Amino acid sequence: MNTADDNHELSLLCEQVRRSPEPIAILYEHGEVAFINSAMQQSLPGGNLPGQVLSTLIESEAHLLITLYPTDEESSAGRQLLAIRLGHYWLVTFLEREVDPQVERLSKLLEEAQKSSITDPLTGLWNRKQFDEFLRIEIPRAERYGQPICLIVLDIDHFKLVNDEQGHAVGDRVLQQLSHLMSQQIRLVDSLFRWGGEEFAILLPNTAISATRFIAERLRQAVSQFRFDLEGDITVSIGAAELERGETALSWFKRADEAMYAAKYQGRNRVVCADAITDRFISGEDADSSVLMPWKPIYECGHPLIDQQHQELFRLGNKMISASLDETVGKEHFLLLADELIEHCTQHFSDEEDILANIGYDGFYKHQKAHNGLLSRARKLRNQAQTGTVATRDVIDFLVNKLVKQHLLTADMDFFEQLMKPSAFENKAIGN
Repeated sequence: MNTADDNHELSLLCEQVRRSPEPIAILYEHGEVAFINSAMQQSLPGGNLPGQVLSTLIESEAHLLITLYPTDEESSAGRQLLAIRLGHYWLVTFLEREVDPQVERLSKLLEEAQKSSITDPLTGLWNRKQFDEFLRIEIPRAERYGQPICLIVLDIDHFKLVNDEQGHAVGDRVLQQLSHLMSQQIRLVDSLFRWGGEEFAILLPNTAISATRFIAERLRQAVSQFRFDLEGDITVSIGAAELERGETALSWFKRADEAMYAAKYQGRNRVVCADAITDRFISGEDADSSVLMPWKPIYECGHPLIDQQHQELFRLGNKMISASLDETVGKEHFLLLADELIEHCTQHFSDEEDILANIGYDGFYKHQKAHNGLLSRARKLRNQAQTGTVATRDVIDFLVNKLVKQHLLTADMDFFEQLMKPSAFENKAIGN
């Protein structure tokens, strides 16, 4: 946490504690007193915490009970202090009895303070601090599993004119309405942030740039068609970028932000995506990349759910390849991997058929028949592998090369063009 974020969090916390009638003190994580409210000062000898209490706190764990005596004589009646760790701070209060409603009240206070520190007060969206925290978690996760992740940066066009000509109250309502609209438009797996001013950011996990383009375009259209509480219309310029292997959070955000400014320079009210990344390997296992299946941008149809499931099939296929090359992997483990791939493929085929039926795909019945034949053959081979009547390499060849890769490159690519119809991107089809 940087100094500005730290000071902001402490300021919010102090304000909550200052208004509380409960006796509360805030300590830095190393034990130094940061703030003591008036109720706590009145309850403490000399209005402050003794030095031995502070030294004990910095060596303690999450919850600690300390007996504080009013005098130096330990025979005197004492009161217990409850210390709770909150991020970079300790919150300290008196515990009157073993089961004390004060604990519940303090917990509620902590929840309110935490919420205030990570949300934007005007829109209720996560703020820039929480955006940085999400990046810290999601970037290593995406790289670990070889999964795509995209970032959208969105800016309201000519928003300064709204504030200057119609007033900041109107501008605030626009920000609130836009935030609510975007929350309804994005998927449940996506995360929306107010990055600052009239600029917003959206994280799209396990989503490639091709799918992100369509999600961003749908969002742009929704904004341009919405009736805001102001004179005139609102449009947005959107930039998007997919995380590259080894890329820093700063570089990734910069590319998405530059794409957003490119959208403005090109006339506003449009979507611009940074260049797609090159081939990458989707695998959670360590293996020689020369034998794994690389995921290529050409494999992406642009539909978020289908692309996500195809990439998962590539990951599971690569796990099977890695396992087949590992002499320590036994038959039972190999069969479990085969079951996992077949199970995921069964769900994928079902979801894909629902989407193709929804858009009225011309080759639907032929495609469905191909699915049934592939799954039937896959299950038969899996059972033969269990009885030892088929070689491992034959199972790998069918499950990985024919069921996953060959089917995608032939039958699936036939519907890619028709899949671009707007009806294919109804909310139910992309995981909302």
